[in-house]
Amino acid sequence: MGQVLRILSCLQILLLLLRTDEANAKGICLYFSEKTATWFGALAICKKLHMCLANLDTEVTLIQMNTKMDNEEHEYWFGLNAHEKPNFRYVSNNKSIEYSPLNSKLVNNEGCAYVKHQQDFFKFESASCHEHKRFICSKTDECDGVSMKHGDSKCVITEEQQEIVAY
Repeated sequence: MGQVLRILSCLQILLLLLRTDEANAKGICLYFSEKTATWFGALAICKKLHMCLANLDTEVTLIQMNTKMDNEEHEYWFGLNAHEKPNFRYVSNNKSIEYSPLNSKLVNNEGCAYVKHQQDFFKFESASCHEHKRFICSKTDECDGVSMKHGDSKCVITEEQQEIVAY
């Protein structure tokens, strides 16, 4: 049990453009910015870091985030948007949304999704993509149609960790 707790513990790894904290969820690293940017600006920063705006596509990911974050009132852009699209899709893989927490409010005409902590868990909401918010990046193979496989994101999850962490 101690090994699992050690694996799931919070690490500060990335000190490039942002001060970030890591949460290990679904075998991925999530980096939380302190800086704010528009949704598109956040995407550009994540791509410079050889990452993408995060997929928050399972409850497991949000449960892991809940144990790692300080639950302040911050709102974070993540990889879901409906900008110039008929429905919300993830920028990393162009997949439609299949999961959202209870009480989420995603409205297509506002374009981009953010996550915020509310009543001991999270919910998704949408806003104009041009608003400035903090953001969450994650390591991925592809982002907005561009391969991220050859970049160094400073995010390392060992095979042993991948086997222990729930998918």
